[in-house]
Formats: sequence, C-alpha cells, structure tokens
Amino acid sequence: MQFKETMNGWIQGLLGFVRNNSRLLIVAVVSVVVGIGIAGTYGSLIDYTSHLEFCAHTCHEMEATVYQEYTHSKHFKNEFGVVVACPQCHVPHNDWPATFRAKFFAAFELWNHFIDKEYELKNFEPRRVMLAKKVWDEFARTNAATCKSCHQYQNMVLTDQRPSIRAQHTDAMKKDENCLDCHKWLVHKQLIKPAAPTSFEF
Repeated sequence: MQFKETMNGWIQGLLGFVRNNSRLLIVAVVSVVVGIGIAGTYGSLIDYTSHLEFCAHTCHEMEATVYQEYTHSKHFKNEFGVVVACPQCHVPHNDWPATFRAKFFAAFELWNHFIDKEYELKNFEPRRVMLAKKVWDEFARTNAATCKSCHQYQNMVLTDQRPSIRAQHTDAMKKDENCLDCHKWLVHKQLIKPAAPTSFEF
C-alpha cells in the first residue's frame, strides 16, 4: 500500500511538473528534434560530398582533368588494390571543425564553376597552377596531416626501402617534413618544373 501511494505521489508530481513547465518542455523537445535534424543533415552532406564518385564526376573540370590523372596514379591502382580517394587527401580527418571549414570554403567553388565557367577546359587549365598552389598552401599549413593519417614516419620499415629513399625518409622523419615537399606530383600532373629533382613518383 505504501509503495502504491509513493508511486502515485511520484506520478502526480511529474504531471504537475509537466503542467507547470509545459512551454519549457516543448521548447526543449523541439530543440532536441531540430538539433538531431541539423546534425543528421550535416553528417549526410559531409558523407555525400566525401566520396570518390562525387569528387570525380560532379564537375566536368574535375572529371576531364585531375580525375584522369588520378586514375593513373598509385593512389588509384596498385599491387595491393588499395584505393585512396580524393577526400582522404583533401578533407581533414577526425576533426569536425576543420572538416566544416574545408566544406564551407569548398562551397565557393560553385562560383568558379558557374560564374568563372571553369567547366570549360579553356578556362580551367590556365587557372590550374593558382588552384594547385592553394592546395599546396593548405598541405603546408597542416603539415600534410591527411597524408600522415595513413603514412606515418614512425611506422616506416626503412630497411625495406631503397638506399636513396631510405636516406630521404630518414632526413624527413627528423624534421617531420611535409610530404608534398618531395611527393608533389604523386597523383596529379607536374604543373611547374621544379628547381631540383626532388619529386618522386612512388
């Protein structure tokens, strides 16, 4: 009997709280639902715009140029069958503020496509060096963080590498060097003739 009375008291207290705070509860529930909706939409957009098919085939200027170069690189075809897709190099990993920043600024590329008409290759090719330099600057700013999410100096088996490469990587490891200092043309065609032969294709 005492248990029943206690339960009734709890239920009455809960109903009273709901009646007295109905507006607050409605706002809280709506806020949670809207928050889940926003988070779900954000996650879906990030996922949709972060796969190879989207990057390669959404814009003609990508499909006809950088994608074709990529398909001939070891990031696309190799003896292990491992595919490193565009977002794995060009979208930050495990850092949602950085991912949001990258996607936010990527949205401005719509201007380049529709206003500057980069979908016409005659307009795209003259701008490639400038566009590439922006990418290189971003890799320099993050010290090639996306590269190093897969390729870690400390996990390299240097003894399995050719002597010349081993020497390069040993030096790079000491400085925690930006991978693009040597591997700038690994995936995309060489746009600028380097001052010294420091770019490798493996």
